[in-house]
Amino acid sequence: MDVERPSWQRDTCPPWCASAHHEGDPPDDRHHDGRPRYVPLLLGIRPPGASSYEAVPTELLAVRTRRHGTSEDWIYVGEPDRARQHLVVTPEGARRLIETLREVAEE
Repeated sequence: MDVERPSWQRDTCPPWCASAHHEGDPPDDRHHDGRPRYVPLLLGIRPPGASSYEAVPTELLAVRTRRHGTSEDWIYVGEPDRARQHLVVTPEGARRLIETLREVAEE
């Protein structure tokens, strides 16, 4: 999405980048992010002292991301408004995890 790149952006956007980069973006917010996907599901949360999980509805965000100035891509999966649970893996790690989750779900 290289339209009028800000002066701090030295690299070009990867083909999957859907971010709008601005001159005033704080240094901690300088990322290339792909199109976000939201997955509605139930999380198993075990309250303190409880012996079993409670099903809590939520929506997980999944997005490909790359920090400006680096070449490493990451896949972020987590609750967008809560830092409670998240996972950040490489694209290859995500592919292995998908296959393993598929196997476990089909047992």
